Amino acid sequence: MEAQPGPGSTENPVAMNREGLDMATRPGQDQTNASKLANREGRGFLRVFFILFTLFTLNVLLGKANIQFGWNLPFLLGDVPEFLLLLTAALFLMLAALKREKGQSGD
Repeated sequence: MEAQPGPGSTENPVAMNREGLDMATRPGQDQTNASKLANREGRGFLRVFFILFTLFTLNVLLGKANIQFGWNLPFLLGDVPEFLLLLTAALFLMLAALKREKGQSGD
């Protein structure tokens, strides 16, 4: 009985990962530099989204605490600025998704 070469063997021409799949067909491995750059730009938009959405959430929570506990916080945003903050956060989330999608499609 002849022994089969293992996944880490030098006799095996295709490198295998732990799941037994050849690494040449793994998705995302063949990304070009342009798509990696697009993913980086998408991450920047995503970071801006998280910052803006955190500010929006803090404003809502502090507004509720202002009403509940009778605090007098002078720095809370009004209705229109609060909406504009949420709109801007949603815009950056959409830009991040579009930039990442463009990077993955390779266009």
